[in-house]
Amino acid sequence: MRRFRFKLDKILELRRYAEQEWELKLAEVTGRVVTAEQEIAEWARRRHDTRRLHAGAGTVDMLIMRTREDYVNRIDLRVMELQHQLVALEVERSKIRDGYVEASRKRKALTRLKERQAQEYYRDALRDEGRVLDEIAGNQLIRSRLETEEIDV
Repeated sequence: MRRFRFKLDKILELRRYAEQEWELKLAEVTGRVVTAEQEIAEWARRRHDTRRLHAGAGTVDMLIMRTREDYVNRIDLRVMELQHQLVALEVERSKIRDGYVEASRKRKALTRLKERQAQEYYRDALRDEGRVLDEIAGNQLIRSRLETEEIDV
């Protein structure tokens, strides 16, 4: 029996490649999202630690308090910037995810077509092989009858 050959194999390979490219883009932007989330968490931890620091009992240094307050304000600004960046990254990730889903859908459709055609090809090949075997068996039966008749004559 001959091996099945899918005529659209090159296109299927291109679709697999496109799907992998989208998957890599999605992984890259997801990595950037995770990094931004970790950085936001780190800045929040720093803010919390700075707020926890207190001056010694009975001493209040206004300069230190003002410096801490300025530092906390800068932390808040940085966190806001990172949150805006995170929102933009989430939008980008959503678009890339949509592209990945579309590429995956196209590849899966072609893969299903290939599987269906392969099943049909092998089913037809087995049917043809059965016909050939039936024909051979029929011919052998006819030959054996002819040989039997020749012997009887």
